[in-house]
Amino acid sequence: MSKIDDVISKTSQTANSLDKLIAQTAYTLDCLMALRNIQNSGDCNECANRGCLYRPKAGQLTRYNCPLFMKKAEAEE
Repeated sequence: MSKIDDVISKTSQTANSLDKLIAQTAYTLDCLMALRNIQNSGDCNECANRGCLYRPKAGQLTRYNCPLFMKKAEAEE
């Protein structure tokens, strides 16, 4: 019986380790998807609205997900 108990114990420990690994992987993927959404939303460097008052000067941080953001195709219309 002790060998069976050892196998069950090791299986339980392995399952717990896998659950932790799956949770960490899911968190990492969620963070990467959030970063991808930020990157795809555009920022001040890609904005066609050149007269924007929020446009940063060189060396300052740019805004992302800005409600005033215009793609180049929208500005041409």
